[in-house]
Amino acid sequence: MRICLAALMVALAGAAALCAGVGDATDQAAQKLLPALRASDLLVEAGQEAALEASLGTGLRKEGLEGKRIQFFLGQQMIGEARTDGGGTAALKWKVPEKPADYNIRAALNPADQSQDKVADADIFVAARAKDATLVVVDLDRTVVQSGFFSVLVGVAKPMPGAAVVLGRLAKDNTVLYLTHRPDFLAPTSKHWLAENGFPPGPVLTSTMNTLLGGSGAYKAARLAAIKKAFPSVLIGIGDKTSDVKVYADFGARPILLCQPDWSEHEPEKFEKLADELAALPDLVQVVTNWREVAAVCFEKATFPRQNMEKRLRDTARDLRRKGKD
Repeated sequence: MRICLAALMVALAGAAALCAGVGDATDQAAQKLLPALRASDLLVEAGQEAALEASLGTGLRKEGLEGKRIQFFLGQQMIGEARTDGGGTAALKWKVPEKPADYNIRAALNPADQSQDKVADADIFVAARAKDATLVVVDLDRTVVQSGFFSVLVGVAKPMPGAAVVLGRLAKDNTVLYLTHRPDFLAPTSKHWLAENGFPPGPVLTSTMNTLLGGSGAYKAARLAAIKKAFPSVLIGIGDKTSDVKVYADFGARPILLCQPDWSEHEPEKFEKLADELAALPDLVQVVTNWREVAAVCFEKATFPRQNMEKRLRDTARDLRRKGKD
């Protein structure tokens, strides 16, 4: 675990250097170690009690910040205050309004507990829905983002063409839930990027450091199990990992795998490995290569059987082997 955390910290420092230039790298990396307030978005049933949570952390840690007072606001009205526990987390029970709607909660450190390095407020997006609300679950990295989250950190990430438009259409009749394996301290950056690129609002559910180390499939299975207890109608699941879409299928959602192999690759084994992964998926998994095809699946009842991509991958591997023998 220490190796993983250290590697992630180095990567963050490197990302900061790219953002600000080499001359500012030290200052930017140091800012990652200052206390920060993190908060978790929620999907809750309207009219029920929910737990608002916010955590104080330093870099990748949430320790040594016990007893601090966190205030929670809805608009300009403070709805309550709670103290942080030994892990730096404050939790406040809140009666969600009866009306299904989106509520923007602001978590703020009590001014009396602020230090010289002011801790910025954190936003909590609360999607209050009726129990029969329908959900669309979508991943972030290499699904709505063309690359991974480090490109978001350095400000060069671009959205997948058409992703915001398709999700906007889906959001008219469904709640879009962004379920990502990214760690929770990247939530503010992730939410800002989504808003800046025109994606529909929805809860951004992130991983803790503990669940980060357990793998994407296991993390998403646990999150979906909890979600389905309150909201049984998970209609669609969209992602780029075979492990993720298998989870979506297991929970009754229509699974869509966004598969974009690097066709310039020269190693046939890589194509065969991906083909084997596709072969192990349930037949209901739709394997698409772009968001235009995602739209066709969702709105036009088009089908993109996994066997088609599997065959293309195996044919590519076979051709590469033949070229290698020539």
